[in-house]
Amino acid sequence: MRRRTLLIPCLLALVFLTGCNKDTAEKYVGEQITSMKEKGCVSFTKLLDEGIAESNEQFVLQFPEELREPYLVFMKDSFQHITFEVAKARKMNDGTYSVQVTYTPLNIKNTLETANAEWMETLETTELAGAVSSILEADASAIEASPSYDTEIISTLEVTKDGEKYALGQESLDKFIAQAIPGYMEPYNTVCDVLDSYDFINAYLNASFKGDVARFAVHTNRTEEEAMAWYEADVFTPPSDLSEAYIPRYQEALKSIMKQCQYTVGVPKKEAGIYSYTVDITTTPNTSFLEAYHEFENGTYYTIEEVSAGLVQAMEKYAAAPTYGEPTTVTVPINVSTLLDASMTDSELSNLATTILVMP
Repeated sequence: MRRRTLLIPCLLALVFLTGCNKDTAEKYVGEQITSMKEKGCVSFTKLLDEGIAESNEQFVLQFPEELREPYLVFMKDSFQHITFEVAKARKMNDGTYSVQVTYTPLNIKNTLETANAEWMETLETTELAGAVSSILEADASAIEASPSYDTEIISTLEVTKDGEKYALGQESLDKFIAQAIPGYMEPYNTVCDVLDSYDFINAYLNASFKGDVARFAVHTNRTEEEAMAWYEADVFTPPSDLSEAYIPRYQEALKSIMKQCQYTVGVPKKEAGIYSYTVDITTTPNTSFLEAYHEFENGTYYTIEEVSAGLVQAMEKYAAAPTYGEPTTVTVPINVSTLLDASMTDSELSNLATTILVMP
């Protein structure tokens, strides 16, 4: 009977020891990583917010709120393609636990860069949220088929214990997640880079021809007042011998003609180099200014007043009923050089302008 009595405390001790071992810091870390793969975690949201902030600084276009949830799903699904090995926890002097996790990060940028460049060649929409949603679907398949991994690394996660409950240190967790999926903003940045240039080109043309300067002001770090001054400078300078009384009518007629110019900006194609694109711009050339001058030149005038009246009346006639040529498409390079040379005669953008609005 005594042997049985002595055996009972030993069995109880073994039960207590086994119970402690079932709920260890390293087991907790493994469970949390599994949960991240299945459900995501707040660290994905924090990392996405950081990526959004960087992209919003880089581009004029801003991250659409409706992309947040699908992008978090993309990040979680990418995380699922990583295998993690959790080492035994070490208890530190301050009572926390240190748990090392070995893994090879999934480099999303390296995995997708080539495929995304090819995908962008077929992009037809200029709607940012829709384009990014589509590329995220394509990229999920690309990661599934051929993921590209970096060199194996070890992350150290800090674990605290309060009573019987463990908790991951947020700072170490955030760092761990960021190291696991480098280049996670690649799908968004690939699309936004091209559509941001589209937005600029469209804004430039709208400001130049229609006096719609709001977006152009944002792209060029101007106030709207400064952008409007840019629009009106030189463009509406009347002929030097035009009678002063007719200058306001001349300027208004020319503005009206220009506002009725027709053009459609295509999706730019990314070229090699920094800020280098080509873009197809389809226009139905506005021939109103040219026709007004032809009509004016066929008139007979004896005084400056008659000359001025003849020119302005012809322009007002075509401003009220503009004329157009045949639709045409012009391929224009957009890069630092073309933008710097925009005001020069025979520059790419000057030639584009005279294709959109045919000059005398």
